Amino acid sequence: MLNLRKTIDRLSHKGRYKMMREEGLVIALDGEYALVSGQRQKACGTCSNLSTCTVLSGGLGQRSIKLRARNACHAQVGERVFIEISEKSFLKASFLVYILPLVVLFAVVSWSRYLVQTFEWKIDIEAVSAIVGFISLALTFYWLRQRSKRLEQGDQEGGPVIVEVLSSNMCHSTPPSFLS
Repeated sequence: MLNLRKTIDRLSHKGRYKMMREEGLVIALDGEYALVSGQRQKACGTCSNLSTCTVLSGGLGQRSIKLRARNACHAQVGERVFIEISEKSFLKASFLVYILPLVVLFAVVSWSRYLVQTFEWKIDIEAVSAIVGFISLALTFYWLRQRSKRLEQGDQEGGPVIVEVLSSNMCHSTPPSFLS
């Protein structure tokens, strides 16, 4: 994990991360957090298959996303807002969701194949690999889901933050100090 952190720091120009910015609509409030709904735009906007994509949208074309963001500007339900998240947080989340399950899958399957061959068990090595692989993926996604729930209940430092309310000038686009 330390090497990943060093690589991210090197790629981000010596620890200075850019902020990703998206527009959304506040649909609910929860204390100092707000539930914001928006459309995938920047990552998917230039794709020629946007309306028929089944990879990111579950077969529904361009799909709205909902996320919990720190309500630094005290936005109210129904207001359009800008949300920012650091690239570091985005890269970390992407690694956990896309790369970690594959690493766990390959490690567990390789380990199970090694055990079957080493101890010369009289079982089908392919069946064992498939079963162990599916179980490891299920457990990895379960762990990620539980981790996500714990993060939602606690403080999301470095997570999404509402930095500007579009319908008024209550807050400026300067990110809060804890995102620097």
